[in-house]
Amino acid sequence: MKTTTFTCQELRSNAVIQALSTFSKTRGVQLYLVGGSVRDLLLNRPIADLDFALASDAIQFAKTFADSFGATCIALEEQPPTARVIVRTPRVSMDFAQFRAASLIDDLRLRDLTMNAMAISLESVLMSSPFHVIDPCGGKNDLATRLLQFSSEQVVPDDPLRLMRIYRFAAQLDFEMSQNAIGLVQKYQHLLPHVSAERVRDELMKILSVEKASPYLQKMSEIELLAHVMPCVGQAPVPWQPLDTFEDTPIPAPLRPYQTEIDAYLREELGLEINRRSLIKLCLCLQGSLGDVGKQLRLSRKGVQFMKCLVWGHQQLTKKQLTRKQIIHFLRTTASDWRGVLLFSAAMHPIDEAILRQIADTYYRHVLPILKQGKLITGEDLIRTFNMKEGKEIGMLLKQIEEHQFDGEIVTREEALAAAEALIRQ
Repeated sequence: MKTTTFTCQELRSNAVIQALSTFSKTRGVQLYLVGGSVRDLLLNRPIADLDFALASDAIQFAKTFADSFGATCIALEEQPPTARVIVRTPRVSMDFAQFRAASLIDDLRLRDLTMNAMAISLESVLMSSPFHVIDPCGGKNDLATRLLQFSSEQVVPDDPLRLMRIYRFAAQLDFEMSQNAIGLVQKYQHLLPHVSAERVRDELMKILSVEKASPYLQKMSEIELLAHVMPCVGQAPVPWQPLDTFEDTPIPAPLRPYQTEIDAYLREELGLEINRRSLIKLCLCLQGSLGDVGKQLRLSRKGVQFMKCLVWGHQQLTKKQLTRKQIIHFLRTTASDWRGVLLFSAAMHPIDEAILRQIADTYYRHVLPILKQGKLITGEDLIRTFNMKEGKEIGMLLKQIEEHQFDGEIVTREEALAAAEALIRQ
């Protein structure tokens, strides 16, 4: 279920937020909207997840409010104590975190970037007058100048994943990084291997999910940060043209009649917040040399299989001219991922548009109708009609019949039974 997003005005008029304000005032608790929620509010971007900070008893406060509103509360962390409240209808997600320091100001100074180190009291959020922004690190000015800076040098070694996160925000917001920030990345990048592979993977995938990730990956490569993310990339210069091609023109002209379907296919997730589009980009960065990237990044089995399919399918398309029979075999072997293979291959090397069109036409006009039709006969048909016994022979016969069906040599049940009889006699 998708979380509701808010504009500033919608946030002020939302019944859940107004109830939260009343609830906190009744209990004498001062709540502050913090982090990315404040950043997006000041940038006039839609807000989805609301992050609140309070001085003490964050988990108990969240549980009590959830109970009063008939919502769900999930404890997320013990240090700092953090809980999430989810209201089902309309779906609203709110995180409540306890200060990580003695005061709000000190808590904000521990956050990653200046633009994420701001807070607004809940009362100020609900007022119609301009917000009173608590801004100890100068984040408001950095937002205005579209500049990314770390809140302090110490926040980087405190959590080296921030070395990647600053590039992710640069990609998402199209902001520039300060020279001081770049210097700190170079100084501390050796710490990135100490971060868990899962956290590194998630941050990399967030970068890859941006429409134009290539320029930021190139910047990461230039200062050798990318080599710490994916060691196999750092072993040789990366040819960035294939990734640039895919990001500029992901769907070649012959496949554009199927754009709606392909877009939905690319959005399908093969892991938590990891979709096919991002995995194609990753495979293009690796130039098809996957190595141990699945293990290094803790990718899902489906994700690794998909990338292997891209590489295998690309090899089939580039090594020879394909006959119609070979195209059918290619489509059956790659299944639904023939689309991904064509997109990957077209980005890697120019492919004759006639070939792309022929593969797509063969799928939609020949293979797909057969898939919808299903098998012409079953193992039970063979046992009943030819008095056969269960075993490997039946499986082999069905496979041969299916081959004849996809090759267009048989189209009816009767023809399938006749072909089976001829094969049995052989």
